[in-house]
Amino acid sequence: MVKTLEPQAFDIELQSGSEPFVVAFLKRNERFAEQRKVLAQVEKSNGDRVRCFLFDVDYLPTAMDRFAVNGTPTFLLFEQGKEIDRLIGESDGETLDEFIRSAIGE
Repeated sequence: MVKTLEPQAFDIELQSGSEPFVVAFLKRNERFAEQRKVLAQVEKSNGDRVRCFLFDVDYLPTAMDRFAVNGTPTFLLFEQGKEIDRLIGESDGETLDEFIRSAIGE
């Protein structure tokens, strides 16, 4: 199950820098459930290679400003505490999985 992160929990994950992780910026609209499902499938298929999170919608506007995210859905990939890539727009499982694998070199 994809964990929802509030800003403080996100900062803890970012500082831990232990392994790559994806954070999805999704607004609660007609596409929310499907994009969350895609994120959960990708998390499951990648096992322990990458963790997947959903940024808490209550804090989304502030987070979008912080990370210069101009629209949703947007998926940010972090490794060793730094953003290494981003995927903008709706995604299916195959596209999101390929995005992650190419960015982390697998």
